[in-house]
Amino acid sequence: MARNLYKCSLFSGMDNTNIDRIYRHYGFQSTSYPAGEVFAIKGARYSSLLILVSGIVRAETTDRQENTVKIERITPPSVIMPVLLYAADNTLPVNLMAKTPTTIVSVTKEKFTALLTDEKAVLENFLSIVSSPNRFASDNIVYLTFKTIKGKFANYLLDLASRNGSNDFHNPLTQEQMAELFGVTRPALARAIGELAAEGTIYVRGKRVEILFTEKLRQYARN
Repeated sequence: MARNLYKCSLFSGMDNTNIDRIYRHYGFQSTSYPAGEVFAIKGARYSSLLILVSGIVRAETTDRQENTVKIERITPPSVIMPVLLYAADNTLPVNLMAKTPTTIVSVTKEKFTALLTDEKAVLENFLSIVSSPNRFASDNIVYLTFKTIKGKFANYLLDLASRNGSNDFHNPLTQEQMAELFGVTRPALARAIGELAAEGTIYVRGKRVEILFTEKLRQYARN
């Protein structure tokens, strides 16, 4: 087993012996890929949790002219796109390519769900990973699935509302941080936010955000 797995945030606070036991008992698999190999294809189902334990992974897609566009450089140890595992639409929005010789540790969704049920520490670590405002290195990959800036921002707000259990909440990110997360410019994001506020879909004052028209926001997130 790759030693870097011990350093993965998914197993934070756990001793190596326990991690070894979990690895064997829940059917984790280690797979190595040569440099240049695309090991996960855009549009494929993300049905197993992927953990990068060695090497460098490049997340990429194509633009409208079919040119390859680099989206993110992922370094170990990293849990790759964990939010997709339990998403309603769990299709990969990008290709994942081994930029250098790479080792990926994977576990099926079914086995991982059993692990979360059995191991409170892993459950808490996983929730921390997917709930953190910064989440993981390739978090902005998820927002590629939304075609418009309003769609990206709408999905972000709906996610925050769900996690806070309220339509009135504190936004932990600045506009600059959100623009970087969404892969857009800050002026374009500011304009989209202003339009949503002007039409009465949201209310924004500083870091405070209130969703006034949830269904309208959901429409933007679906488009």
